[in-house]
Amino acid sequence: MKTLIALSDSDAASKLSLALDALGKPAPGLVADSDAVIEWINANGGCDLLISEVYFAPLDGFSLRDALVPHLPALKTIFTSQHDITPYVERLGGSPFLPQPITPETLKQALAKLGIAEESPVAIEPPAPAAQSKPVAVAPKPAAPAAPKPQAVGAKPKAGATVAPKPAGKPMAKGAAPAAKAQAKPAGAPQAPALKLKPDLPPDAMVGKTIGQFAIEARIRDMENETFYRATQTNIGRPAILRVLKPDAAANPAKAAKFMDDARAKAGVTHTLVTTVYGSGEHEGLPFYSNEAVAAPSLEDVIENGRKIDTSTALQIIKSVGEVFDFFDKEGIARVTLLPRHIILKPGSAPRLSNLACKEAPTAIDQKQEIQNLSSLLLPLLAADKSSAIAQSTLTEIQNSDPATTTWASIAQLAESRMPKATPADSDKIESQTIARSRALENSKKRSRKNVIIYSAITLTLTLATCFFVIGAFTKKDIRVKDLGKMIEIPAGEITVQGQSVKVPAFNISKYEVTISEYAAFLKDLKSHPDKEAQVAHPTQPPGKSHIPAGWADMTEINPPNPGYYTRAKRWGRYQDVPLSLDSPVFGVDWYDAYAYAKWKGQRLPTEQEWERAARGNKGLNHPWGDDFNNKLANTGSDFSPNPDPKVGAQNDGFKRWSPVDEPRTDISSFGVSGMAGNVSEWTDTWAEDAERAGEKVPVYRGLNWKTSEEKTILRRGTKLTEFQSDDALGFRTAQDAK
Repeated sequence: MKTLIALSDSDAASKLSLALDALGKPAPGLVADSDAVIEWINANGGCDLLISEVYFAPLDGFSLRDALVPHLPALKTIFTSQHDITPYVERLGGSPFLPQPITPETLKQALAKLGIAEESPVAIEPPAPAAQSKPVAVAPKPAAPAAPKPQAVGAKPKAGATVAPKPAGKPMAKGAAPAAKAQAKPAGAPQAPALKLKPDLPPDAMVGKTIGQFAIEARIRDMENETFYRATQTNIGRPAILRVLKPDAAANPAKAAKFMDDARAKAGVTHTLVTTVYGSGEHEGLPFYSNEAVAAPSLEDVIENGRKIDTSTALQIIKSVGEVFDFFDKEGIARVTLLPRHIILKPGSAPRLSNLACKEAPTAIDQKQEIQNLSSLLLPLLAADKSSAIAQSTLTEIQNSDPATTTWASIAQLAESRMPKATPADSDKIESQTIARSRALENSKKRSRKNVIIYSAITLTLTLATCFFVIGAFTKKDIRVKDLGKMIEIPAGEITVQGQSVKVPAFNISKYEVTISEYAAFLKDLKSHPDKEAQVAHPTQPPGKSHIPAGWADMTEINPPNPGYYTRAKRWGRYQDVPLSLDSPVFGVDWYDAYAYAKWKGQRLPTEQEWERAARGNKGLNHPWGDDFNNKLANTGSDFSPNPDPKVGAQNDGFKRWSPVDEPRTDISSFGVSGMAGNVSEWTDTWAEDAERAGEKVPVYRGLNWKTSEEKTILRRGTKLTEFQSDDALGFRTAQDAK
């Protein structure tokens, strides 16, 4: 049985995991937000039992369950919370609810209610056949978010790959009704039919061709001057929308110039809620450019299928449109008028907009009228019941607002203020045993003033002591490594790489992996000097690409905001329940990020041959310290455990995840280069063919990391990631030619 615990409070998740263990259940997965739920399900081929927080983000627990059921009809759910859920008890739909703290006894009763106490197998509906492999999504239903068809549960494409849940157990017969389906919804609730999206248009002469790096698969939209095609960028396996100017329009210099001017305008838009333009080119006299493909339906699809949207979806649409158009206005970017097909609804994510930028707006846009039009568009789409009351009142308020003071920014703020929060509105009913990190400030405001003993000398003494402690904690020097920028000179020598003897010229390589602190300085400089971004970018880097690592930034779009790993390392020295400091290695960087940082430093990434020479020394050792593997000498995954309990794991090398770049002190090569046998694997400037991608060349990364447990040699070589992908156990160091 595949069990997933979805709780933002890591302490509660750990206790629940122990409760499952006490009942003899298999080790569960642990995630901290609803996006991670979807990613975990795709990565693990499904889920049988989901134990989810009710007040969750960005989707609440009920909406998350409803979005998953079309893909996992046998999914069984247990809801939990520290808070009163009385206002929403009708949305349980037959699922058990467990107030926290959860005990093994109450958990056992809930499992028995679901009929899985005896570990009965649960079948999952198989994915659609290959002929229908295009990832599509189902439109939002009343009181539930948008959900895709049973192929990819809201998966976020990485380098073109969309992973669908794998069937678990014996596939169901065609047309068979899953036995557990009725438990996911209230009795008598009809199952909404799959959303019918527009079929592909009949193929034309371009379908089946490869132009530039794009293999055209289908014609999907036909406009007056251009045609939209679904395509794959062959060199990196990435899905894309290809927009090609028609021959008659291409023969017109004015139309051809306008087409490319609009493409350049779109490429200059860097907002995260707007689809990205990748690049442009010309094929047999026909200009084209590629655009990001999002596997999700549009609001137009919802309308054409006669569907309704819930309050959360409506408010998120208002917020997304408001934020994007406010950005366009502030940046002075011209655009076309908003249409329903421009609003993209992807489950588990904020609604996004197609790239509407253009060099010159074809018609003048009346902001006041467009705001009114958005309200008029959404109001009829709301479900006609009390669940839509908040969205209805918000849209009505927008319609009746003063046109002189109503702006896109103001309606975005209004929509955000009306969104269901991660905590209940009636906070007086909160009965928490363990205060989650994100709610610590909220609860601290409730402390009674009666507990303050103003004239107590003891209290004053303790307060002063605490103040000195806090001041010391926040003014301490976070960076302990003194020679972060030190380069080690590696003499010329001969090594054997991939079975071939190679002479490596002399070069310099950084003693340590690039740290969080060093990378922060890079990001700060780019922010202060935007012109430098183009100077450090690799020639093939997509326009507008951000160099902010995955997980680095604070998630300010949720309430309360969730700090990213840079903030956590800087302020609290902890991340994912383990120590993380500014002198830990930067991670979550893709190859383009590493390349840009190295160029910004006036250096480069080391080649694979240079990396191996620096690690193995003149004697060509299997490890920096010798030929025999010793799991106590480097930070590897020999002792890693995903269990959130900080006491579980790290028994061999002392580090559960990341270590400072100068530790352990035993991981140092004969040349004096530190951390090459563990901590994080490292990008190199060498590219090699990847057999899994039909010979496509990808950048090579080298070395072990805090996750790798099966490897016993520093010779570990990876070619599984494209230049666009990253990992939380992958970083880099820099090199330069010998002077």
